[in-house]
Amino acid sequence: MIYVTDLTEYLFCPYKLYLKKIKGLPLPQTSEMLTGSIIHKIYEEVLQREKITIEQRICEEMGIDEIFKILYADSKRVIKNVMIKNKVKLKELGVDYLDLIKELQEELKEDELLKAIRIKKYISINGKDKNLYQNLFMLKDMEYPISSSELGLSGKIDKLEEDSEGNLYPVELKTGLFSNGIRKHEKLQVSAYALLLEKERGIKIPLGFLEYYQVKQRIPFLIKEEDKKEVLEILSKVKELFEEQKEPRKEKKNFCKRCGYNDFCWSI
Repeated sequence: MIYVTDLTEYLFCPYKLYLKKIKGLPLPQTSEMLTGSIIHKIYEEVLQREKITIEQRICEEMGIDEIFKILYADSKRVIKNVMIKNKVKLKELGVDYLDLIKELQEELKEDELLKAIRIKKYISINGKDKNLYQNLFMLKDMEYPISSSELGLSGKIDKLEEDSEGNLYPVELKTGLFSNGIRKHEKLQVSAYALLLEKERGIKIPLGFLEYYQVKQRIPFLIKEEDKKEVLEILSKVKELFEEQKEPRKEKKNFCKRCGYNDFCWSI
């Protein structure tokens, strides 16, 4: 089975995918890669816990401050637990463990305050009904596993949302800033998830999102037939690479310096 991330890696650099999947060369982890994966993990766990926290611990009579304190305390626990698990690796790569904790706490502090305001406003109008979380946040599932034996493709959708009319939206969570438009590999990834959802549910998925959660930017984009056609074309090329195991041509690109294979590829 080929993974959606194999398609995006091929689009970035076929040689990298060849080293990783065919030659089995371990990918050295850079500080940037580790920090990004930790931030991603923290936000995923916060979102996963949030629904339970809101349903079980938030009451109608609570004010914004009290709701905020509950949400923020839970977020800080997630940060602490994830950081403890990665403390040694962070130190080995020269990342300031305490500075990163402070940075993440500040980012989530603002996020949880905005959520507390939205929750209180909803409750003041509708009361705390069973649809509160779904109506405010549309979250259906996190890390949603999906596959198609017909396509020979599988993956995990970071965030699967469902609106009040039952429409589904694949959402890819991103660290950093959104700049210079939607990048080709990002659109390919979400389009691949849309294609898999269409195979699984038998419905059309015309819209996807990129969510830059650190800066609270949410970018919608249409998923067209040509986007899904490109997914199938890249999938075919990856299958060919895996079957033939022929070494692709190596190309030096701007992002090579940030890749864990950079020294292996270009040190000579």
